[in-house]
Amino acid sequence: MIPPTPGSAEATAADASGAPGVPPSPAGVQVIRVPAEGGGDPLVRRYLEAHRATCAWTTVSWLWIVIGAIVAMLGGAIGSHLAGDAAVLPEDATAMAHWMNAHFGNAGSCLIGMAIAAVVASTAGALVKPRGVPAGLEPYFGFAAVALVYLLLYDLLVCLGVVTGVICLIYFLAITFRVLAIAVGGHQGARTDALVPPASGWPLYTVLVPLYKERNVAKKILHNLAQLDYPADRLDVKLLLEADDAETYDAVMAAGVPAWAEVVVVPHAQPKTKPRACNHGLERARGDFLVIFDAEDRPEPDQLKQAVCAFALADPRVACLQAQLAYHNHRQNLLTRWFALEYNVWFRRYLGGLVRLGVPIPLGGTSNHFRTSVLRELGGWDPFNVTEDCDLGVRLYMARHRTMTLDSTTWEEANSHLGNWIRQRSRWLKGYLITHLVWSRRPIHLVARLGPWAALGFFLSVFCVSSLAAFNLILWCVAGVHATLIGLDLANGYGLWEVLTTHDREKLRYSWQMMYSGRNEDPVLSTMSQVFFAAAICLFVGNLLFVLIAALAGRRPGQRGMWWAALASPIYWVLISIGAWKAVWQLLFKPHYWEKTVHGLDEGPATKP
Repeated sequence: MIPPTPGSAEATAADASGAPGVPPSPAGVQVIRVPAEGGGDPLVRRYLEAHRATCAWTTVSWLWIVIGAIVAMLGGAIGSHLAGDAAVLPEDATAMAHWMNAHFGNAGSCLIGMAIAAVVASTAGALVKPRGVPAGLEPYFGFAAVALVYLLLYDLLVCLGVVTGVICLIYFLAITFRVLAIAVGGHQGARTDALVPPASGWPLYTVLVPLYKERNVAKKILHNLAQLDYPADRLDVKLLLEADDAETYDAVMAAGVPAWAEVVVVPHAQPKTKPRACNHGLERARGDFLVIFDAEDRPEPDQLKQAVCAFALADPRVACLQAQLAYHNHRQNLLTRWFALEYNVWFRRYLGGLVRLGVPIPLGGTSNHFRTSVLRELGGWDPFNVTEDCDLGVRLYMARHRTMTLDSTTWEEANSHLGNWIRQRSRWLKGYLITHLVWSRRPIHLVARLGPWAALGFFLSVFCVSSLAAFNLILWCVAGVHATLIGLDLANGYGLWEVLTTHDREKLRYSWQMMYSGRNEDPVLSTMSQVFFAAAICLFVGNLLFVLIAALAGRRPGQRGMWWAALASPIYWVLISIGAWKAVWQLLFKPHYWEKTVHGLDEGPATKP
């Protein structure tokens, strides 16, 4: 065990004037204060200069969305004219309708022309780099907006069918991919029972602990780090504090900073994010390996030794090991039970499945162990991305490095307050959307670097996590209303198949027809309705399957009373959807804002079950 006693190192200061809000360091405690340069953070400026094209400093180029929309309209007009004359409209049609028909009347050719134009605009956006940032994704947003308006004007039912079909297709792919990953992800990760030190002894290990407004748990993290079964003289622990957070600084000093740790106070600058602080820790890291622990973490005592042994046995390309995360306060309330179920499935099944499927791994925000040299090679974390762990997982894969899972658990505190949970979840989902936007700036380059399969995995495991969470709320509301109306019709004596496939205008019916069939129906609309009806059934079955997965794969030894929470998990999905819409709003207006998660809200002793 590491003795939790105050250290005797000499106090040092990179900024003799101190930092705003942080008092001078007491004698015997090593404190490094990093000065600001020109009113900003020097590491942020350096990262931006080196990685401007692939960082989240810019999230969306509105100019290229407008360009994409204009080019799509031109392409649609050219496609329609190349197809020949459109069908003749009735003479009583409006002048606008005649003009639209003359220029965009051939629907199929018009949409094909729009799509081709979007590809051309995307290629231009990827090659032309205003301020060094490609914009190959934005023209597709412009194309999608123009195509949607066009279909609304052309035929409302066809428009609804196309939109529904696209959403259903993405849903089907995402659900299938998630189930596949969970099905093949039974391996818990690397682990050895013989923790034999290397011939040269245990390597120096850097531990980064970012702390911001964590006075409630500052003492707890020092205690938990002291329980690590690792030689104290081989530890390089860095407590990363913000310059304007005097309360956490006081709490750390009151708890007693051990000899194997030092305090690094980062400059008072923007963006005020966790990855910015971690980059300052990486700048001063002395270890061969590096791990991040959050303020409330309680890693298993042998986790560092397990990581060293796993790296020694792994392929040299393995640059990261993601340990499992679990919650010690799962019994606190229903929300913590749902959160624990989600984490158990994610870290015990899903991430391992992604490793086996050979796609980029969206890392967790803590307990990921790295080869320090690889982190420096990549430039560290994107200080502008609020889900820097997910982004770094993609960066590792892009650089031909690999990630594995580690069969060692870090116990965390599950959010027990709904508002606090929403803030945390919206930040995560916003970061997933940002990561997708950043790495899709050059779509062709993305597929070329990742390969088609890994690029599809990136799309389904990053973009779909947040975007489909947002769509869920709308679709479930519509499904709930329709199910209620069907129930009313069934109570009035209609048969289920009759309700779904017919519409008698002479009788009182509440629900709308879902499937069109028969000789008198439009063949295109009929085919679309049947395909979408089958897709809706698949999606319904898929959601039931995830309830079953939560009940079975969400179990962890020692955690009981979880099955009834699994049965109620659709309510949890609604909460996730609320967080997703908040993430979309913040992506548009506050992309770099880091919503702080308050820790230390768990009730009772923080003991492992």
